[in-house]
Amino acid sequence: MAVLYVTETLLYSCFSFLMGAFILQLIPSHKKPSILIRERWLYVAIAGIAVFAFTPVAVLIMELSKGTDLASITQLVIFSFTIGKAWAFTFAVAVFFALYLFTFPVLADKRFVIGALIFTIVLIFSISWSSHAASLTEWTGFLYHSVHFTAVSIWIGILIAAGWFAKDHSNWLSFLKWFSPVAVICFSFTIISGFFMMAVIMDVRDYISSWSLNYGQSLLIKHLLLLPILLFAFINSFSIKKRLQKQKEFDPRPWMKAESIVLLFIFVTTAFLGQQEPPHASSGSDYSPLFAYFYNGNIPMPTQFGWSSMSLLFSITAVLFFALCLWSYTKKAVGITFILSMLLVFSVYMALITGLH
Repeated sequence: MAVLYVTETLLYSCFSFLMGAFILQLIPSHKKPSILIRERWLYVAIAGIAVFAFTPVAVLIMELSKGTDLASITQLVIFSFTIGKAWAFTFAVAVFFALYLFTFPVLADKRFVIGALIFTIVLIFSISWSSHAASLTEWTGFLYHSVHFTAVSIWIGILIAAGWFAKDHSNWLSFLKWFSPVAVICFSFTIISGFFMMAVIMDVRDYISSWSLNYGQSLLIKHLLLLPILLFAFINSFSIKKRLQKQKEFDPRPWMKAESIVLLFIFVTTAFLGQQEPPHASSGSDYSPLFAYFYNGNIPMPTQFGWSSMSLLFSITAVLFFALCLWSYTKKAVGITFILSMLLVFSVYMALITGLH
């Protein structure tokens, strides 16, 4: 299963890289830093999508064939199962996408960037076709997943391109003027579509009780990782803008990198989440090992939240870590701020877990 988590994370990263690279190609040079993205990296990302999207298909084929009659089982999965048909379509689009890049100078002529973005979005739709949410509804789950995936890819894609591939930090104030509202819009669409997607997969009223399952644990951790995201978003969008107005030499790229790393952590939890049985498919006794660890096997049923002395203590600790994050930002300590933000997530997690009864 570990290979599924790794390849799924890499799959999301490939999509984000492509989205960020193409969107920044459309932005005038005076409204962005100098970005260096080589054409061969685009080919690698497209190939990565085709290969990494095949991993769950390959795992399913191996599970069904058990080492025998591999050819017929492969044909059955690819042409009869939704996950197989979705991958076949993904592979075909990826091939045409690569041919499009080979034929047209996408990185040299903005006229061809729109076509590249259309290919990227079609690939997102293809991946969403075989998602958890899409399998439970006729079209709403597919729509929610597509919107969710697209919004996140735009957001983190621009972060990755600007934070990791910028050669300098020139025009950063001009860059923030358009990127900050784009990030807010993407975050809003991510939250709204994520809520509706969760409502498709599970009863929202069972959110707390789902924490005893692997699915609920990964969903909770994914949601808690939004705390450092909001923290770094505030720093990168507002605080850095004020600092740049006073200090032209200030380099904001390390802070963008820190935010993109937290978003990559969200990709990891999403990859884990996508391979877990949702609450409606669980037997109810398949408890998360992480959850059971904190309760020594004595699972509180039904699971509900209520304040306890330990949860209050961890809540106070979380507030202190949040204050320390802001303090470390004033000291320009990116690494320390990142570590403190992770401790903030841990403290809030412990406050919630120790409050269950």
